Amino acid sequence: MCSALPAFLTGALSVQIREDLGFSITMVGLWIGTAFGVAGLFSAPMGRLAQILGPGRALRVGLTGTALVLVGLAGVARESWHFFVLIGLSGFVNALNQPAANLLLSSRARKEQLGLALAIKQSGMPASALLGGAAVPAIALTAGWRWAYVASALLTLIAVAIQPIGAIDNLRLSEARSNDARPEMSYRLLGLYSLVGLLGATTAGAMVNLLTSGATDSGMDPGWAGALLSIGSALGILSRIYQGWAVDTKGILPIQRLIWLLGLGAIGLVVMSLHSPTTYAVAVTLAFAAGWSWPGLFNLSIIRNNASAPAAATGVSQIGVFIGAGSGPVIGGIIVDSYGYRELWLFCAGALALGATLAVYLRTRIKANRLRLAAVA
Repeated sequence: MCSALPAFLTGALSVQIREDLGFSITMVGLWIGTAFGVAGLFSAPMGRLAQILGPGRALRVGLTGTALVLVGLAGVARESWHFFVLIGLSGFVNALNQPAANLLLSSRARKEQLGLALAIKQSGMPASALLGGAAVPAIALTAGWRWAYVASALLTLIAVAIQPIGAIDNLRLSEARSNDARPEMSYRLLGLYSLVGLLGATTAGAMVNLLTSGATDSGMDPGWAGALLSIGSALGILSRIYQGWAVDTKGILPIQRLIWLLGLGAIGLVVMSLHSPTTYAVAVTLAFAAGWSWPGLFNLSIIRNNASAPAAATGVSQIGVFIGAGSGPVIGGIIVDSYGYRELWLFCAGALALGATLAVYLRTRIKANRLRLAAVA
């Protein structure tokens, strides 16, 4: 949650920042896109670095960097390039934090609870968006927007303080050096995972950022449209946790569950494309509870297939997720400006359907690869 705060908090505070410093909404979007673009660019090497450093050490380094970025945004950000540099740096350290957190959970969580652990961890991003929204009335409109960054920096320092210190880092350092911190799965298969993540995250980025404007455009009251986004985000968090619990307790393959969720999310978006207040209210359950609840299962599937180097493997697969999260709002805005909201939701439905299809193909390749390795053994 803290790792994503610089980007999501900036988005939430955009009205106050623009009123104070005179920036355009397009500029704010470019700042946020920079965070995800930089994270995608450095995700693979930072994943290998996390594998070498060990989870506790990597998280302490990365989260300290996040806290420093938040302090910088609070204290020195005046010009547009200040925001570009600082928020870009937040993406750089986030590229370390995400695979490090995956490594920590794969090292510490019991095997039969890893799905739930990853689901809770993946709830951090929607929780960060919700926290950013809550910071506006609680802090920005009373003490000022810079103090919201200060409060977030303090929260991040608490996260730094609770990261583990000890033998687990030294053990991981020894293991990483012995296997050169390389994933067990081929980069071709990890690339397919990354492409599935790209399609899912692009849809999520467009959906989260454009749902309220789309619902309002359909005739829904703006207040209800905002509440719909909050409901959808909460459903996304609850569904992520449930999906993680389900694969742990029911013996379901995470990639199989992922396929179903992407398919159901596509159906929800088709309903949303009917573009009426009623269909928005009905579709938000499928769109968020299914179409935005796949990240924990996504990472669980990768970690199970790369048990000796989970950080390095998820560092590769996370490239598509980061790029999709940053480009989704941009692509969505272009589609809305050029065609409309109906076409946007149909595009997003197609992206999720394609992601589900690729995941089916990926499942067959993983199974074939396991059979080949078993035959060799």
